[in-house]
Amino acid sequence: MAERGIDEKEEKKSYGSIFLIGSALLVVMSIWAFWDDNITRRPWKGIQYRFYRLDYQKANAAYDEEQKKLQADATYQALSKKLEEAKSSLEKGELAKKLAVLKSQENTASVRFTEIDQEIKFIKSEMEELWYEHDHAVQQKRNAKPYLDQIRELEKEQAKLDPVLEAAREKRDALRDEIKTINSSTKEVENEMAKLTAERDKWQRVMANVTLKLGPVAFYKIPKIQQASMEEFDRNRFDQPVARVDRCQTCHLAINRAGFEDQPNPFKTHPRREVFLTDNAHAPDKLGCTGCHEGQGVAVNSAKQAHGEGHLWEFPLLRGAKSQSSCTSCHLDVQKFEEYAPLLTEGQRLFEQIGCTGCHLVKGYENIPKIAPSLRKISAKADPSWMVRWIENPHKFRPRTRMPNFELKPEDAVAIAAYVWSSAKEEGDKWLQEHALPAGFREGDASLAARGKTLVETIGCKGCHGFADGEFSTPVGKGKDLVPNLKDISAKTGAQWIYHWIRNPRDYQPDTKMPSLRLSDDEALAITTYLATLGSKGEEITGIQEKLADPGNIKRGESLVRKWGCFGCHDIKGMEKESRIGAELTIFGSKTVEELAFGNRTDIAHTWADWTYHKLKTPRGYATERIEQLMPQFDLADEDIKALRILLGGFRERKVGHRYLADQGLRVQQVVDGRRLMQQYNCVGCHEIEKGGGFVRKYYENPASAPPPLNGEGEKVQSNWFYNFLKAPTPLRPWLQIRMPTFGFSDEHATQLVNYFNGLSKVEQPFVYIDDKKIPPENLEAARQLTSPEYFNCFSCHVRGGKNPEGPPEGWAPDLAMARQRLNPNWMLKWLKDPQKIQPGTKMPSFYPGGPDNILGGKDDRQIEALRDYLLTLGRAAPAVAAAVAADTAKAKPAKR
Repeated sequence: MAERGIDEKEEKKSYGSIFLIGSALLVVMSIWAFWDDNITRRPWKGIQYRFYRLDYQKANAAYDEEQKKLQADATYQALSKKLEEAKSSLEKGELAKKLAVLKSQENTASVRFTEIDQEIKFIKSEMEELWYEHDHAVQQKRNAKPYLDQIRELEKEQAKLDPVLEAAREKRDALRDEIKTINSSTKEVENEMAKLTAERDKWQRVMANVTLKLGPVAFYKIPKIQQASMEEFDRNRFDQPVARVDRCQTCHLAINRAGFEDQPNPFKTHPRREVFLTDNAHAPDKLGCTGCHEGQGVAVNSAKQAHGEGHLWEFPLLRGAKSQSSCTSCHLDVQKFEEYAPLLTEGQRLFEQIGCTGCHLVKGYENIPKIAPSLRKISAKADPSWMVRWIENPHKFRPRTRMPNFELKPEDAVAIAAYVWSSAKEEGDKWLQEHALPAGFREGDASLAARGKTLVETIGCKGCHGFADGEFSTPVGKGKDLVPNLKDISAKTGAQWIYHWIRNPRDYQPDTKMPSLRLSDDEALAITTYLATLGSKGEEITGIQEKLADPGNIKRGESLVRKWGCFGCHDIKGMEKESRIGAELTIFGSKTVEELAFGNRTDIAHTWADWTYHKLKTPRGYATERIEQLMPQFDLADEDIKALRILLGGFRERKVGHRYLADQGLRVQQVVDGRRLMQQYNCVGCHEIEKGGGFVRKYYENPASAPPPLNGEGEKVQSNWFYNFLKAPTPLRPWLQIRMPTFGFSDEHATQLVNYFNGLSKVEQPFVYIDDKKIPPENLEAARQLTSPEYFNCFSCHVRGGKNPEGPPEGWAPDLAMARQRLNPNWMLKWLKDPQKIQPGTKMPSFYPGGPDNILGGKDDRQIEALRDYLLTLGRAAPAVAAAVAADTAKAKPAKR
C-alpha cells in the first residue's frame, strides 16, 4: 500500500538526465569562465606567450650560431682540451690524492680554528658580564675588587689562547692557499674560455629568462602585468599631485631591448632606442610611455582601450611624429632636438616668425615683438596705389611674403589704406622734409647702378634679401621668406626713402631689425641707384589721393583695422593699446572635438588633427552664413601646416611634476631667449649657428671670404670682447668685402646674445684674466721659433698688428695681435691641437701631433701651450708689440725638424 501523499510514479522517475545536463552546463560554463578570464578579457597573456616564444627562438638561433663558431674556433678547442686535461688530473692520479689529503687537513684545521675561536668568544662573553657587575658595584658603592680579579684571570686565559688561535688561522689559510693554487690551473683556463663563450652564454641566459623548469620539463614563464608607477607625475583639477600608472610594457616587452627592430608591434624595439630610452632621458621603467605617447596607460583589456581610442577617452595614442608634441611638456629648450623632433622645432620657428603671436596669446610666447614694419611713417615710404594693392592681396606681389591674405574687397583695402595713410601722414611728411634726396642721384645712371649691384652682392645684403625670382636667403618653413625679396622694390617705394633707409634704418624706425652697414654717402647712392632699377611703378589707381583723404574711408578703415587686428604685427599710431583679436592657444592641444566648430563641413573627419590641419590650410573654411571667420589665408605649404599642428598639439593643459621636468634653469632660459633674439635679427642669414644657417655662404666659391661659422663661439671668444663687438663691430678681416653690420643692440639684447652663445658652449666662467708674470720666458722663446718661417711660418697667413702677410688678401687669416683681447686662452689650446675638430674644413693646418723634436723636448702639449702664451703677448700695448716683433726678427734662429 502506497504511503499517503506520495506518488509512486513520481518517486520512481529518474532525474539523471537533468543532473547530466546540469553537470555538462557547469563544465561548459567553467571552461567559458576560464577562457574569458584568461584569454578573451586578458589578451596580453597571449601576447606575452607569443613574445616569450619569439624571444626564445631568436636566442636559441643565436646560441646555435655562436656554438657553431666556437666549434670551428681552434683556440676554443685547444682551451677545451686543456680544461679537460686539467680537470682529469684533479680527479685522478697523484694530484687528486694530494688534493683529497689537503681538503681533509683543511677541514680538520677549520674545525680546530672554530673550536678555539668559540672558546675565546665564551671568555669575552663572561668578561662582558663581569664588567657589568663591576660597574654596577661601583655605582652602588660596593666592593668591586672581586669582579676585577675575575676579569684579570679571564684576560690571562684569553692571552694564552690568542696565539693558539692565530696559529690555527695561519694553518687553515695555508692549506686553503695550497688548495687554491692547485685548482687555479683549471680556473685560469675557465676564465679564458668564459671570454670566448661570453656571447653564447648571453643567449643562454636569455633563454633561461623566458622559461621555467619543473624537473626536466621547461615551460614559458607565467605572464604577468608589467607596470611603471610615476609618483606625482600629474596634477588634478584641484592642483594636487597625483600618480600616473603605465602598463604599456605588459605587451610592448621589447620596447627597450635591442634586436627586435625588424619585428612588428607590439614586439618592436623603440625607434632610436639608444637616444630616447637612456637612463638619463626616458627610461620606460622610470617615466613610462604615456608621458610622451599618451593613451590609457592602465588599460590592458584590449589594444583599443590601451591606446585610448575609445569614444570617451580624451588623450588617444600619439602615433609617429605626433608624439613630438609632447616634448614641450617637460623640455623648455626644444630647438636643440631638431635632429630628433624636426616637425616640432620647425613648427615652433614658424609660430614665432609668421606672426601667430600677433593675434594669439600663448604662455611662453607673450613677449615676442611685432614681426612687421612700423606704419607710423608709411606715407613717406610706400606708393599709395601699391599699398592698396598690397593690402588687397600681398601674395600677388610677393608670393613668399609672411604677410597673410585677408581676402579683402577692393573698397575695404582702400578704407584700410586710408586710415593707415592718414594716421602716418603727419610724421611721414615731416620725415620727408628732413630727408631730401641727395643732389647727386641720377636715375638710370648705368655705371652707378652697376657699382651698386656689386656692393649689394659683396657687402652682405644677400645675407637677408633676395634680388631676383627664386632668390632668397633665410627661409621660413618651405614657402616663406624671413626678409623681403627686393626684386620689385621700386614698385613699392622711391629713391628718397631707399637712400635714407639704407644709410640709417633706425632713423626711420627706431626698433627695426634692419642693421646699418655703415655705408658712405657714395655707397648708399650707388645702391639706391641700383635698387631703383628693380621693378617699376604700377598703374596709379584713379583718384587714389582723394580716396585716401576721404573721412568716410578713414573712419571705416579704422574699424576694419581693429576688426582684422593689423596692429598685432604692425605698429600703428592710435592702436597702441589694442589687445590681440584671436583666441588664446595656451591649452589648444587639450581641446576635445566637441569644443571645435566644424561649421557645416561634412567632408572632414571629426578629429582634432583634421580640424587643425584644415584650419591652417583654409582658415575660413568653417565659416557659415551665421558665423564669420577672421583668420587670414597664409598659403602655407603642407609640410609647414603639419609642423605647426605638431607644435599646437603640445599646447596642453598639463602640469608635469617637477621631478620629471628636464633642466629649466637660468642657463636654459638664456639659451631659449637668446636663440629667439638671434633668429629675429637673422644672424643665421650670414653665420652658421648650431650647425644650421649660413645661407649667404652659397654665394661664395671661397668659404674664407664668407662670414665665419659661430658654432662654439661662446667657448671661443671672451665675453667682454664679444659684448663690445656686438655693440660696436670692428673689422676682424678688413680685407674682406662683406661687412659685419651694426645692429644697434641695446645693452639687454647684447647681453642676451652673449649669454646665448655661452649657454650653447656650457661656459661656466665667462671672464678671463691674463697674468703675464706667469708666462715662462722659455715658452716665449720656443714659440718665436715655432712661428718663424723655419717651422710653422704662422705670419705667412696671419696679420700681426699693422703688418700684413704677403700674397693676395683672399688667403689672409685674422690678426693675431687681437688674440689677447678676443680669444679664450683655454679654447686656443684646443684650436692649436686640432683645428679641424673644432671647425671642419678650416684652412688652418694641423701641426699636432708631430711637433718639432728639438723644441721643448718635442712635447706637443708644451709647444701648444707655448704658442698660446706667445700669442697672448702680441696684444699688449703698442710698445710691447713692437718689442715682440723686433725680438722675433733678432732671436728667431733657423732650425731643422
